[in-house]
Amino acid sequence: MEQSENKLTSVVFENLKELIKGKNAAHESMFKFHWKKLWPFNLIWPQVDYLRIQRFMENIGEECQKQKEFIKKNKSKATNETETNFLNATLSYLDALKNSCEKLSAVADFKQKLLEKTIKRDVFAFNKILKEYEQAQTDLVRAGAFVRIHWGELKMQESNG
Repeated sequence: MEQSENKLTSVVFENLKELIKGKNAAHESMFKFHWKKLWPFNLIWPQVDYLRIQRFMENIGEECQKQKEFIKKNKSKATNETETNFLNATLSYLDALKNSCEKLSAVADFKQKLLEKTIKRDVFAFNKILKEYEQAQTDLVRAGAFVRIHWGELKMQESNG
C-alpha cells in the first residue's frame, strides 16, 4: 500500500509540474523581452498568438479541474497525515493555477482585441487586468509554497522510513 500511495503522490506532483510548465511558457511568450519583438524584426517573425494562448489557458484550466477530481477520488487512499496534507495543498494550488490561467487569458484577450481593433487602447482598463493577473500570480506562488513544503515533508518521511 505504501508503494502505491507514493506512486499516487508522485503522479500528482509530476502532473503539477507539467501544468505549470505550460502556464509558464505562455507567460513568458507574452511578457518576456525578446529582440524578435522589436521593430523591424517583429515585421519578419511572427508575434505572440493571443488566441492560441487563450485556448491553451482554457485547456490548462480544464486539466486542473480533472486533476482536482482525480485527487478527491483517490485522497482516501492516503496512508498518513503527510500525504493528506500534500493532497489538500495541491487542491488549493490547482484552484490558484486555474485562476492564474483565467487572468492570463484575460490579458491575451485584451491584446487580441487591440490587434483586431475591436476596442480602443485604454491604459486604465489594461492596467486593471494586469493587476488582477499579478494578484493571481502572487496567490499561485503562495499556494505553491505550501505544496513544496508538504512535498518536502513527504520526501523526508520517505527517506527516514
